[in-house]
Amino acid sequence: MATKVLDLNAIRTQQAEIHEGVTARSGRYATLSPNTRTSILTKQASVLKMLEGKQTADELSEYQRLEVFNTLEWIEAAINNEDGDRMICRREKAIGSTRVTRVCRTAADELRAKEEARRRMLEGSVDGWR
Repeated sequence: MATKVLDLNAIRTQQAEIHEGVTARSGRYATLSPNTRTSILTKQASVLKMLEGKQTADELSEYQRLEVFNTLEWIEAAINNEDGDRMICRREKAIGSTRVTRVCRTAADELRAKEEARRRMLEGSVDGWR
């Protein structure tokens, strides 16, 4: 999967526009529930605090870049009411390796994987153990 480059100035501009629409309850933000509206504003504040004083994404740690990416995806999904399509990225180590890789999946894929793991565990068939 191609990695999105984080343009901090574009993020700030976009989030300011979203903030204005959400607080004014206008346009595509008019039908958001009060809980969604509050969550969006809270997540925006978190992202903007993380970006405070930073000019480029290189000034963020890998964890911060993932956090910003995941939060922006959450905000976009909440606005578009498409939670299953938002991307979730995390750093994972393969078993038996010290190498860490970035793995991105949709929220729907994550949910399916969790449900499959839960089903296997309940059936007692994890890795063939009975």
